[in-house]
Amino acid sequence: MLSTEMRERLFTMRMSTEESERLDRLAEHFGLNGAGVIRMLLKREDDSVRAVQPVPQVQPPKARKRAKR
Repeated sequence: MLSTEMRERLFTMRMSTEESERLDRLAEHFGLNGAGVIRMLLKREDDSVRAVQPVPQVQPPKARKRAKR
């Protein structure tokens, strides 16, 4: 499923000719554009990392106690 939501963050990256050719080859293979390939690979790798080592849940900060007056 591809998301059609607007994304807020912009990521710009310079690539060598070899890297650009790799991206084009993968994009053609998967029928995606370059951004779609990068998103797909990011998700695949993140899923793989999480399967081995779950990401710890972030605990909300504890409220400070008020100073006695």
